[in-house]
Amino acid sequence: MNLTLKNTLIYSVLAWGLCLVPGEDLLSADDKQTPDSSATTSSKSSITVNNCRIKLIDRVILGSDRPGVLEYVEPNEGELVNKGQVIAALKSDALQAAKATAKKKATNDIEIRYSQKARDTAYVELEMNLDINKRVPNTISKLDIKRLTLNAEKSDLQIEQAELEFEMNKLQLDEIDAQIEETKIVAPFDGIVTKKFRSTGEVVRHGDEVLELVSTKRVKVESYVSIDDTWKFQIGTPVEVQLDIPGVRLPIEDKSYPGKIIFVDVEVEPIHGKSIRVWAEVENLDDDLKAGYMATMKIMTDKPESKVAQKSDAK
Repeated sequence: MNLTLKNTLIYSVLAWGLCLVPGEDLLSADDKQTPDSSATTSSKSSITVNNCRIKLIDRVILGSDRPGVLEYVEPNEGELVNKGQVIAALKSDALQAAKATAKKKATNDIEIRYSQKARDTAYVELEMNLDINKRVPNTISKLDIKRLTLNAEKSDLQIEQAELEFEMNKLQLDEIDAQIEETKIVAPFDGIVTKKFRSTGEVVRHGDEVLELVSTKRVKVESYVSIDDTWKFQIGTPVEVQLDIPGVRLPIEDKSYPGKIIFVDVEVEPIHGKSIRVWAEVENLDDDLKAGYMATMKIMTDKPESKVAQKSDAK
């Protein structure tokens, strides 16, 4: 009976040990699968920046390059203008008259042609006198021969002088053309006139404001980002912008506008603590984004986490 009990206990221990083996194998299999499953579910991280302000990029005040009287100021406030369009100009009657005179001089080559004929005559006269001395030596004195030689060489220099003056006249014409261009105010880009400071007939000085021109085709979205997050993105990183206007709810606030980071400041703003000013450029083809609107910007980070700044425990 003792033997039977002993055999029963041995069999029970063996059976219990065999049951443990599959469990250990299954646990090992689960441990191996855990890292793989977590890698496939990782998503691209982003930084959400609140309290962003929308500002204009292309906004200029156009002025006069020289003093004078405005001959015309074409567009009014609210009108669209095209890049390269002359939108205002000073009176240039005196310059136009000077241009006409300079143009005559720049196309007049009479002096060059006269100098060429004078040179031909001087060399013919020199050759004739040299030929006389060959036939009858010392008929023409050496002093006269030197004088004739000098006249011939002088005629060469007169041609160079005439050609130089001809080129100078052309340059003078170009100079007057440049002065006439300075009387014009040209639109540097497609845009809309938002302010008109001067009207036709007004006297202006150098640098006086005449028009303000704005383009809304692109805007910048500006805010401050923690220095810990600035290591996660760089210039060119894509962003998504959504309007977030306090106190109102507009349908366009559900719309997302793509853009990219253009500027990351090189110094920390002391007023905003541990923050750095950044701004992104966003296309505004539908003119939804108005200067002064508030927005939320989501920065789609593209740098590895190993490069992210870590907060020190001591701080």
